[in-house]
Order: sequence, then structure tokens, then C-alpha cells
Amino acid sequence: MDRDSFMGLARSLAERGRYTAAPNPLVGAVVVGVGGEIVGRGWHVRPGELHAEAMALVEAGEDARGATMYVTLEPCNHHRYSPGPPCSEAIVRAGIRRVVVGHLDPNPWMNGRSIEVLREAGIEVEVLGEPVFEVQNERFFWRKRTGRPFVHLKLATTLDGRIATERGNSEWITGKESRREVHRLRAEAGAVLVGAGTARTDDPRLTVRDLGEAGVEPRRVKRIVLDPRLTLSPKSNLARTAGEEPVIVFADHKRFDGRERALKVLGVEVVGVPADGRGLDLTFVLNELGAREVSGLLVEGGGQTARHFLQRGLVNKVSIFYAPKFVGSSGVPSVGDLGVASMADALRFTISDVRRFGEDAAVTLYPVGSAGARFAGEGEEWDVHRAG
Repeated sequence: MDRDSFMGLARSLAERGRYTAAPNPLVGAVVVGVGGEIVGRGWHVRPGELHAEAMALVEAGEDARGATMYVTLEPCNHHRYSPGPPCSEAIVRAGIRRVVVGHLDPNPWMNGRSIEVLREAGIEVEVLGEPVFEVQNERFFWRKRTGRPFVHLKLATTLDGRIATERGNSEWITGKESRREVHRLRAEAGAVLVGAGTARTDDPRLTVRDLGEAGVEPRRVKRIVLDPRLTLSPKSNLARTAGEEPVIVFADHKRFDGRERALKVLGVEVVGVPADGRGLDLTFVLNELGAREVSGLLVEGGGQTARHFLQRGLVNKVSIFYAPKFVGSSGVPSVGDLGVASMADALRFTISDVRRFGEDAAVTLYPVGSAGARFAGEGEEWDVHRAG
């Protein structure tokens, strides 16, 4: 195996923490002995547990001396982030001769400092800096750089872009394979958001289910409602289950007239938000979620909520699940009016992936010019994959 193969294995190992590692990053590590054989593998499972490098070094034991470590992200260099000694220190103590790093850690506590520590200890370090490693940790990178969660907009729509019939019926647009994938996206993000209309009409729970095949118990997902007029009922599924998984309601702070107390008694966190002339100040909302260590946010709807995030340029990624159905112009559009007068003003995205889930097709897109779009290769061909 060559360098790229070992790094590919490290990236695959990192994926084992996909549903559990946040708010920490996904990290995978491989230790290759002096004879070229793999002597240690590691990945970060969840906060408070061993980091990938430490897990790989434990497995390698004495075979780590003189070996090469391949790790997807810059090792930590501070006691604040590791249950044991910092990974850079553990690497030096283990006698590792060479370290290949996928990408620098954007955390200001690191961001190249660990590389200096390793080189000062006489260890050869190669930093690849390839976008594939940033995209794997897009939520972590975005939050460390902005303080806000990475916003992933999910739409489930008919081929003509409708999320419900004229009478509001939407159950079910897509098939069970697509809905199972949405549960994976919820677990991956760590937080899911809907508008007040969806909360009232669908009365969802917004929990994570059907992940038994993943072999892990996902962390609890924060459930968020944008509710300017504070209309969420204490009898709703979200309010009644707030003691089981967190629920945060963002409402216009001027609407606090006592209704918030009934929700707080049930364990719902109600946060007052200033208005910005177009509704709730979504930047304020995202900053509040970032302060609560939310690194990813899956926005699930409905059409007006999608419009608000798109209009403000706050969407980092879009997944559209298309069902092979037509409803017609009387149906509810997947996105509200964006005020686009000419095609030159249309919001532009780059397709990064197309997959099939049962009878449905899912398209993943990134805003033009973003890291995800650059990684996808703007203008390049993409393949269609079948899943489910």
C-alpha cells in the first residue's frame, strides 16, 4: 500500500464516528510499522473517549517505534481536548518517526502548532492539505471558523418541486429508503430545525430512528423550532418529549407574554430573538446554537423556512430528495418566493452527488465557490449511485 491508500484507510476509519463524535471532529489514524505493515488503527468515537491517534498507538504498542502515522487531521497539542496526554505528546513518546497529516486543524488552539511541536521533536511531518479532509469535517471546520453551525438544507419534493398538495397533505412524498437516509442526516448534523408551521401541521418528533444497522448509538439530537409568535403547543409531540431529547424554541422576544412558562415547565428551552425586518434574526439564532456547541444543523422545512435561510445566504449544503411524482401548480412549493426577477439573479449551486434511494433520487449540492463545490469539481461529471 502507498501513502494514498493508507490515508484512504484513515478516512474510512474516521467515518466510524460519523454519528457520535460531534462536536469533536471525525479523525482516523493508521500506524504503519518499519516493515510496511499496519500495526495500529484508531478513530475518535465520541467526546471524552480516546482520540484516534491514541487508539492507534495503543494497538501498535512497541511497534510504533520508528513507524509512520497517517492521520486525517492535525493531532491535538493541548490537555483541554484529550482525555489523556495531548496526541502530539503521545506521538513523540511512542517514537513515531514520520507523520502524514491530511489537514491542519482550524481550531485556533492548534492550526499548525502541533506540526511545530512534532518537527521540533525531530519527527518528519508532511501536511497534505487536500480538500477531501476538510469536506469530511465540514461541520467542524465551519463552526471553528465562524462560531456558527454548518447549515444543511433538506427538501423532500415531487418532480415539480412540491412538498404538499393543495390541501396540505405530504404523507408520504418520498419512500422509506429516503426517510431512513434523513434519519442518518439528523444524526450526522446533531440538530434539526423546522418552522412553526411544520411543527403545528405535522406535529413531528424529529428524533433519530432506524440506525440499528450503523452499529452505534447516536448522540441525542437537539430539536429546534423557529416560532416567531410562540405558538408551539405544550401538547405537541416536541413539547411532551422535551425531557427525553432537547427542544429549543426561538421566538420573537416581544411575544413573551407568559406562554413560554408552560413550555419551560416541560423542559423546553425558549430563547428570545430580535427581529431583522424579515422575521427572526437567523444569524442571532445560529450564533446561539454555536454557543451551545451545535456544529451541524439540518433544516427540514417547510418552504418559508427554506426561503429565509436561502435568501440570507446561510445555507452551506442542500440535499433534495425527489420522488417520481407530479402534483401540479396548486401544490405547496418546496421553497417560498426568493424575489428572483431574472435568471442572472438565481441562487447558484454545484451538484456534488446524485444517489438513488429506492424509487427516489437524491441530489446533493453546495453553493458555488464553497469548499464543497470546489471538492466536487465544478463542471465535472458525476456518477449516479444506488442506495437503500
